[in-house]
Order: sequence, then structure tokens, then C-alpha cells
Amino acid sequence: MIRAPRLIFILFGLSLLLYLVAPVWFPLGPYATRQPLPDIRFFTPSLAAGLLYALWFLLLYGLYGVAARHVNRLPRPPGLVWLLGTAVFLAIPQLFTFPINATDIYRYFIRGRIFSLHGQNPFAIEAASLTNDPFWHLAGEWATATSPYGPLWELLAAGITAPLANNLLLGLLLFKLLGLLTHLACGVLIWLILATASVQHRSTMTLLWLWNPALFNIFVIDAHNDGLMLFWLLLGYWVWQRWQRPLPAFLFMVLGILIKPIGLLALPFFFIGMWHSLDGWRQRLWFGLASLSGSLALVWLTFWPFGSPLDLAYRLLDEAAGGGFSPLTLLYLLLLQVMEPVPANWLIGGARLLFIGVALLLVWWAFGHKRPSVRGTADIFTAYLWHAFSFRIWYAVWAFPWLLLDNRPYWRRVAFWFLLTTQLSVLIYGHLRFFALGGSIVWSHVIGVPFTFGLPLLLARKEISLS
Repeated sequence: MIRAPRLIFILFGLSLLLYLVAPVWFPLGPYATRQPLPDIRFFTPSLAAGLLYALWFLLLYGLYGVAARHVNRLPRPPGLVWLLGTAVFLAIPQLFTFPINATDIYRYFIRGRIFSLHGQNPFAIEAASLTNDPFWHLAGEWATATSPYGPLWELLAAGITAPLANNLLLGLLLFKLLGLLTHLACGVLIWLILATASVQHRSTMTLLWLWNPALFNIFVIDAHNDGLMLFWLLLGYWVWQRWQRPLPAFLFMVLGILIKPIGLLALPFFFIGMWHSLDGWRQRLWFGLASLSGSLALVWLTFWPFGSPLDLAYRLLDEAAGGGFSPLTLLYLLLLQVMEPVPANWLIGGARLLFIGVALLLVWWAFGHKRPSVRGTADIFTAYLWHAFSFRIWYAVWAFPWLLLDNRPYWRRVAFWFLLTTQLSVLIYGHLRFFALGGSIVWSHVIGVPFTFGLPLLLARKEISLS
């Protein structure tokens, strides 16, 4: 019979062997400048190859799930240093793996150059207008779009690209390394926030973050900046919990929305929680005024090199109206089968009104019933995903850390499975659609939306030791 510590090492070793396949199967170097940029269907150009990728990812996810269950049962589970060290080893091969599911990392590099090398404003200048830049064409479908991110992210991107000249490969590696560091930092913060939990629960929740194959895909392979947004939110929450200092905690969280505006959805719930934690109206009034003025100062300072921040107020609406695969998109496509034209603006507007109603209800619930801030944050991110007309697979990560910190095992299991189904959904909209569904957008949504959004709700009904 295998002893517990030995089993964890075996699971780690098997996972590492599988991860070593990635840079061989999807190498970054040879394809870094290929035009058009490859995707998962380029590297797996048949239905059988797509199924092989699904099997590879399912094996990784299975090893990860078994490791989490086993750690939860150990009398002396591994500590933070071991969890971080193994996560680093698992992630290293993915630094050299092509971003197979999203090439936003190229936009990070190109928009960083707009400011650092060309001295232009990424909130006003499109990559396509800089035809003298050797990499502008790698922005793909987003070549004619300005930045949808916060000014703090654009300043960071400019700082990364400034000393690189035209070294694209090094730039991609640096953004990937940043994604890995933010992933690890979020894991450390989850560990610190759970300082009063049992050792089994603390180690399990940290491993569920650090070893998650979907998060490795999102933060290291594709290098999405959502991890940096979540880092600032988690840092603020830890500062509040550890030192009971709501003002600096809240201002740390504001830095998160200056990375990616979607983080704004979380701020009301933490503000309410911090408000309730203070004694008396004098402290609460001071906190309200100080947090408002401090937030405005941070927004002004970070936008100062770029101009007015007013345009950023429309980013969330633009994202939600962009189109993509989501429950709302499925409803739109089904309506097209029975009526035409479908009043898309009415449909999107109705969904927004519904979301606003849900958001107000959650805020009222948080204020009137002192509902935990992490619970409200997880719920508002989840509500956004269900109402939006556009969904991207990396959006699935937004609620995950808050569900790891909350005491709702069922919804934690939903998030566990949701991260898996979102990653596999690319095969439905790519391989299955083109090789088995005759390219049908409708049928790919009929299959893909229930698979992605509905299957986790069913799978989570089975009890697994992720608590």
C-alpha cells in the first residue's frame, strides 16, 4: 500500500511528465511570429487529435483532483513551500508553450510598445495605425481596437516592453513569467487568508489554486492579466483581515480595477464589509470619504500619462455586448430559428436590466444582512457570466478564489468543474463544429452552452472531498 506522502509525489511526477508534453506539442519559439497566429485547432488539426488533447487535459485534471482529495485527508498535509515549489516545476514547461487558446499576450506586447516605443496613447491609438511597427499585424482581429484594460496595466506593459526593442520572443516570455508570478502570489495570499482554518483545509484550498491545470492555461500558457487583477483584490482582502485596516485594503483593491475594469464588480461588497467592521458613524464617514478621495486620486494618477478616464466607464458594457458563446447568445440563436430579425438590442438590454436587478439585490443583501464579502463577490461575478452576451473561457477564474475562501462546498465544486468545462469547450466550438457539425454555429451553441454552464451544476451534486 502506498503511503500518503509518497502518493502525492507520484501524482506530482505524473503531472510533470504530462506538462512536459505541452512545449513539444505546442512549441512557442517556432510559431511565435507565424501569421495568422496558430490556435488549438492548428496544432490538433483533426477530430481525433482534438480528442487526444481532451484526453491529455482530462488526465491532468484528474491527477489534480486526486491530489486535492488526498491532501484533504492527510493528518500532516504539505505546507506552502512544498505547494509553491511543485507549482513552479509544473508551470516551467508552460512558459515555453504557445498560447493555444487565446493570443491576448500579443496585444499586451503591441500595446505596451505603442506607449513605450512610439510615445502614443494605447487608449486612443490602434495598433493598425502604426504600420511602421514590425509587429502590429500580430494584433489580429483586435488591430483596430484600443485598449480595454486599466491604465496601471498599460503602464506595466510599457515598462516590460521598453527595454526589449524588437525582441518579441523575450517579451512573450516576460508576460508569461508575470502571469506565473501572479498565479503563485494569489496562491500565497489564499494560504495567508486561511490562516485560522484547519491545516487540511488550508493546504487543500491552496493546492486547488496552485495546481489547477485550467489556471496554468489561463495565467501561464495564455498569460492573461486577470491574475494580476485578482492579486490586488486578494491582497486588499488579506490586509483587511490581517490588520483590520480597511482604507489601505480598499485602495489595494482599487489597483485591481486599474488593471482590469471588471474588478469593479467586487468593490461594493468589500466596501460594505469594511463599513460594517467599523465602530460608529464617525469612523464610517471618515472611511467613506477617505476611500472615495483616495480612489479618485489613484485613478487620476494612473491615467495622468494617458488623459481622461471617462472612456473606461463604457468598457464593461462593450464587453457584454460583443457577442460570443454564452447562455444569452444561445437564446439569441434559438430565437433566430423562429423569428427574424431578432431585436438583439432589446435582448441585451433586458439582460443588462436583469443583471442590474440581481446586483442591487446582492448589494442590499450584503448591506442589510452583513453577508460575507467573499460570498457577494463570487455571486456577482457568476451573475455577470450568466447574463453577458459575450463569454471568454478565462472569465471562469473570476469567482474561483472567492469560492475557495467561502464556506459553500457545493458552489466550490461547481467552480472546480466549470474551469474544466470551459477549457474543453474550445473543442466543441472548434473541432466538433468543423469536423462533425458542418460548421453550424447554432448546433455548437446547443451543445456547448449546456456542456459549459450546465454540466458543472450536475457534476457538483456528487460529493467529493474539496472542503
